[in-house]
Amino acid sequence: MRPLRRKKKYEVTQDPTTGKDRILNLTEEEDTLSDQGSVDSAGLHRKYFLDCGCDSGTGGRCYECGAISCTSCHGRCHSCQKPICLEHSNFLQAKGKESIRLCRCCYGSITRKQRLARVGRFFLSLLMEEE
Repeated sequence: MRPLRRKKKYEVTQDPTTGKDRILNLTEEEDTLSDQGSVDSAGLHRKYFLDCGCDSGTGGRCYECGAISCTSCHGRCHSCQKPICLEHSNFLQAKGKESIRLCRCCYGSITRKQRLARVGRFFLSLLMEEE
């Protein structure tokens, strides 16, 4: 039985790294003529996973890699508010608080400040002991 009509509908987005279209959803529908003379429709709906591997609502695009992640994996840097995916997130545990999500630049800046303060306290403690 040959189909009378085929319909395909693609939902695409542009991949920022390659510039090519990436398929998010594909809907196929086929109308055929049955032996009884009626027009029968059969459809297929394919959903492609997001870059994070989840299959839920789209949360946003990472500013570092351009990956599209879901709402649970997507977040923003606590310091600069840039959107980041789970792969490029660095988490910093504050004392008595929940961990905060930071981008690579802000995480590096904060850890450098912490190391410098630790070294400064060490040398200051050496000076205080000698007196």
